[in-house]
Amino acid sequence: MRLRLFTDPEYASPVNQMHCAMLIPFLGKEESTFWSEGTNVFDAYKANGPGYFELADTMDDAQFAVLPSTWHRYLADGTTEVALQFAQKAADAGKQIIVFHERDFDYKFPAPNALLFTPTVEAERRSNEFGLPAWVPDHMTGPAPLRQKQQSPSIGFCGQVTRPRVKTRAIQFARTSLPRLSERRMSGYSAPLRKSYRYKFLRAKAVQTLLDTPGIDTQFLLRGDFFAGANKKASADAKTEARQSALEVFLGNLRDCDYSLCVRGVGNYSLRFYEIMAAGRPPLFFDTGCVLPYDGLIDWHKELVWVPEDQHDRAGEILLAHHRGLSDEAFVDQQKRVREVWEEWLSPDGFFRNFYRHFQPN
Repeated sequence: MRLRLFTDPEYASPVNQMHCAMLIPFLGKEESTFWSEGTNVFDAYKANGPGYFELADTMDDAQFAVLPSTWHRYLADGTTEVALQFAQKAADAGKQIIVFHERDFDYKFPAPNALLFTPTVEAERRSNEFGLPAWVPDHMTGPAPLRQKQQSPSIGFCGQVTRPRVKTRAIQFARTSLPRLSERRMSGYSAPLRKSYRYKFLRAKAVQTLLDTPGIDTQFLLRGDFFAGANKKASADAKTEARQSALEVFLGNLRDCDYSLCVRGVGNYSLRFYEIMAAGRPPLFFDTGCVLPYDGLIDWHKELVWVPEDQHDRAGEILLAHHRGLSDEAFVDQQKRVREVWEEWLSPDGFFRNFYRHFQPN
């Protein structure tokens, strides 16, 4: 089903006139991050997008309006009034407006006709909010090599882990208990921080739980900084080199393990979740009330090795039970299935190919 959309580039954030991912095949100027810039992340969608959507000449001819820039771009640029003007223009025409927000903090979009697609929901989920993937490259240009089942499951993790110390506990207390510090403010809007900081040490707890579980081969590379500290390098060339080195180590950890640990970060989602899925490695997924894409169509509890929010301390038992319950063939098949789900539903091309399903009755 091909949706008819209307947008107006004149309403892009005037400070940085970059466009949301949905509009890349038509308008270009995508907003990129250092992990996606110059990669293959949008190649397939750029080629196929005109088959999924068409741009209408007028608002009246469209099924939906699309905010040209991401909500976080207007917030960061201090140009939120431009976004709200376009939302009102859509409302006056009797149209809902599709809005994308691609960052860690749960900033709501204050327009009743908005359909907000976001990777992170910290406060209570609203009926107009939908899960959005993190846009990650297909780093290996295909899945990692298939692994064969061994008696003991191996699980990897390569990334930042914050441990509870005096300073980090003090920060956690302030962010979860003090009203003025428990919100993040930007351009007059606020996002809640209490839940984010309540889970500040969850990765450390998850790592220790698995280390303490007999029968699991843990292959953990624990970092003290995001991206192994690459962003702290002095020069742009040094940052690029350090990021590439860190990425190669991360991908090697994925290749060499049966499963990969997936725990939220600052936002109530995980960038690595999408990288793990693209690599064809089943995630051991610690739920924290996450909103995943297409959760009305995909039974994520069955697709992942799911650790419910009230059973985090049983993660090792859950992994062992899952692994022991698989035949040799099913163990291989789950790797294929994980990659298939990423291609069909979570990659930019897959997500937008199925986008119309948000508006069909379940």
